[in-house]
Amino acid sequence: MFSKNDEKSLFLKRVRFFILLNFILIIVLVARLVYLQIYQSEKYKKLSDKNRIVVSRVLPLRGEIRDAEDKVIATNRYSYSVVLDMYGMKYEKLFDLKHKLKLFPLDTKAEAILNCVPKKINNKNRYVVLKENADWNTLARYCVLSNFCQNIIIERTILRHYINPFEMSHVLGYTASPSVNDIKSSNNFSLQLPMAKTGKCGIERSYEELLFGKVGIKKLEVNSRRQIIRTINEKSSEPGEKVELTINTELQNAVYRILSKETSGSCIVMDIETGAILALVSYPGYDINVFSSQISHKLLQEVYSNPAKPLINKAISGLYAPGSTFKIITALAGLHYGVITKNTRFNCSGYCSLGKHKFYCWKWKYGGHGSLTVQEALEQSCDCFFYNLSSRLSPEMVANVANDFGLGTPTGIDIPNECSGLIPTKSWKYEKKKQKWTAGDSCNMSIGQGYVLTTPLQLVKMVAMFANRLRPITPYVYKKFQLDRTIQSLKYNDDHIQVIVDGMYDVVNSPIGTARKSAIDDEKFEFAGKTGSSQVRRISTSQRALGKTESDLYKEKDHALFIGFAPADYPRYAVCVVIEHGGGGASVAAPIAKDVLLETKRILEQRKETSHIN
Repeated sequence: MFSKNDEKSLFLKRVRFFILLNFILIIVLVARLVYLQIYQSEKYKKLSDKNRIVVSRVLPLRGEIRDAEDKVIATNRYSYSVVLDMYGMKYEKLFDLKHKLKLFPLDTKAEAILNCVPKKINNKNRYVVLKENADWNTLARYCVLSNFCQNIIIERTILRHYINPFEMSHVLGYTASPSVNDIKSSNNFSLQLPMAKTGKCGIERSYEELLFGKVGIKKLEVNSRRQIIRTINEKSSEPGEKVELTINTELQNAVYRILSKETSGSCIVMDIETGAILALVSYPGYDINVFSSQISHKLLQEVYSNPAKPLINKAISGLYAPGSTFKIITALAGLHYGVITKNTRFNCSGYCSLGKHKFYCWKWKYGGHGSLTVQEALEQSCDCFFYNLSSRLSPEMVANVANDFGLGTPTGIDIPNECSGLIPTKSWKYEKKKQKWTAGDSCNMSIGQGYVLTTPLQLVKMVAMFANRLRPITPYVYKKFQLDRTIQSLKYNDDHIQVIVDGMYDVVNSPIGTARKSAIDDEKFEFAGKTGSSQVRRISTSQRALGKTESDLYKEKDHALFIGFAPADYPRYAVCVVIEHGGGGASVAAPIAKDVLLETKRILEQRKETSHIN
């Protein structure tokens, strides 16, 4: 048994122990507080700010696109979109939200992402655009849902707006959400933002870096539900640059209206001195405003399934046998290499025999054209003259001249997806077809058939170089396009060029020219050119015997072509018209070229007069 003194001593010892223990704990606690508040204050301040402050990047306004008259043809408009931020969401919460979202309007792309959510959520895949360009009813429904799920964000976004969406579709292109490849190939990390847009084709793609602008930064204070309380500070975004084009909107619309009478085709009007494109139309066009936001699958299928292929820019990507428009190249090759002179004559009886095969002239029903010089052969587009000429020319001779005038290679226009075409040679055929070149190949090549393929843009460049007396030009659409001024003119005999130009003048203005019905009754604005019909099917001997050389089926009709320049005396404008399965170049393409040139005169010449008066 302990005595009272012993109990008291034990009690005092215990009291002292607990006092000491409390003192030690207080010292540890104070030390910990000092450590956290002083030595670790920066770390925890950052962690606190991370929960309290959200850094948001602000997309800039895309630069406007204007035409040659400084009229706005592409601008911006505001809309509202719904975005889901999956970062930090637990799987159970995300799974529950996915079921709720089935009752809400969703874009097709959002449905696909939510059906296959990536296992690892990071800054690159955290955002899902649930509904782009949402209407007010949809926004109201999502606003209610956002009160229960802070990961759903309503954002004011910027969409592209085009003033003439159909007429300008193939020049301007459109913007859309960037693909994975777009992000990888670009140095612009802002394309990872949920509502970022990038140019997909046309000028929007070519000058993406100029048009995009610089992203701004916002620091936002949020509460525990990630709802914005206030903006702490902001660095404003910088809008993209204004891009001015050489296109004249009034002329572009006029050309589109003229082509709308046909099923499918293209037309280009170009300044022969500079290469500036004044109008470039591929018909039919499509509504590029629809592509600015998420397009419905149904509408997309309608565009893709259209047999006229509105998504293809036929002016720069359409490949056609140039037909008789190519005869000016064959004629120049014959003169240049000295195998004929301007006075050389060949007889046309309606066909030329080559072994057992007959190569027919288009005038075979009437016994041919008779004896013709090269100028007369161009005027009347006699095939037999060029069949005879081809026997004196190698394909390399013709190809050399064609290449000099830009055929078979891209022109370098500042619109993407230009095709190169094809000017065949003996070596090409042996390499690609494993066959030798034949005399029949030369006959076909001489009239722009067989393996020869060109684009309308190449043809308009070719005729422009004949009109500007052999000065190579690069077609362009952006006013500030950097032209190469060091390129020298081609070295061909002026007299030979004059024979070709005179032949093109006669095509339109002589009483027996193939395009005589399309002549302009104005001495100050006469035009010259060359008609062409690009054959898309072989006419059998039996069909020719029955006189049935023209098919009733649309897809079997020839493509109609015309190239030309105006005014004939002092050329300023080059034009190329291609009407797919239109029939004859003289009957279909030449009248369209006439109407286009008259509109060019009315719009552009009137502008010059007004500018002079002012």
